Amino acid sequence: MNSSGKERILNAAFQLFLEKGFDAVGIREIADHAGLSNPALYQHYKSKRELGEALYLSCYQRQNVELEKRLKPGMSVFERFDAFIDVAILLHKETPSPLLFLEKLQGDFGTVARGAYGEDAVTRRFRSWIVEGQKAGIVRKDVAVPMLVGLVIGQITLWALMSHLSLAPKRGAASAMKRLTRSALSTNQTR
Repeated sequence: MNSSGKERILNAAFQLFLEKGFDAVGIREIADHAGLSNPALYQHYKSKRELGEALYLSCYQRQNVELEKRLKPGMSVFERFDAFIDVAILLHKETPSPLLFLEKLQGDFGTVARGAYGEDAVTRRFRSWIVEGQKAGIVRKDVAVPMLVGLVIGQITLWALMSHLSLAPKRGAASAMKRLTRSALSTNQTR
């Protein structure tokens, strides 16, 4: 079987997992959607789980590669968050969206990505950026770090979901999320 068969498997699984969720999709459905037989699929992946992990890690790697391109020495904490928001917007512009795929299957494969990427895992990066900002006195300390991490990830995720459903604008989303992130994290709060 040539690489185009493997690509068809990956594309079919990506679309089906994104549409229905990991648990709702069977191997036979993936193979049928790819125009292949079950044995052909098993030539490349030993299980549906292995296939899902491969797809998830591929999307996660893509996110990290795009982020690394944008991170420069000396960037402020807020500039790093801005860079991540730019990556999220970039990934979400693709159809189907790798950003939505990462979000939808996070419960199934998030620990695999955190294990594979260690300190480069998104939540760990965000946590370290927030702690760094708190030490510098520019990020608020009155809210627990995990809550601040969740706030940033949550707004990006919610925008992506709403945008996918045509309930949120795509134009101006990056600048709005950057302003919201700075406002939510900054010590310069109007109370």
